[in-house]
Amino acid sequence: MNTVEEHPHSFLPGAWPFKEPINTLAYTSARVLSEKYPVLLVFHDHDGEWQFLHGEVGADDECKIICLGCAYELDDTVGILADMPSGWMAFRDAIDRPWQCEPYEDDVDEGEG
Repeated sequence: MNTVEEHPHSFLPGAWPFKEPINTLAYTSARVLSEKYPVLLVFHDHDGEWQFLHGEVGADDECKIICLGCAYELDDTVGILADMPSGWMAFRDAIDRPWQCEPYEDDVDEGEG
């Protein structure tokens, strides 16, 4: 499991809901990180990595590396998904709507061929 350099977060250590370490590498979009778009789509990838996105991403969306702790700090409602198994995704229509979870297909071969 890849990690980023440890750094402080504003939540209390006892509030940490994930089994992975706080500094576990995760992905988000520039829109979530810089433009404060809400997290509406989360993937717990088949390889165990996490993605926190504002919805469907397009070619102009820039991928950013953050840590799992920073993702939780940006939107602590993602903590509800801490036990979501690898290979599952969660989505919601708005930040005040409940998460819906379901498994998704691994697109390992996407773009190959």
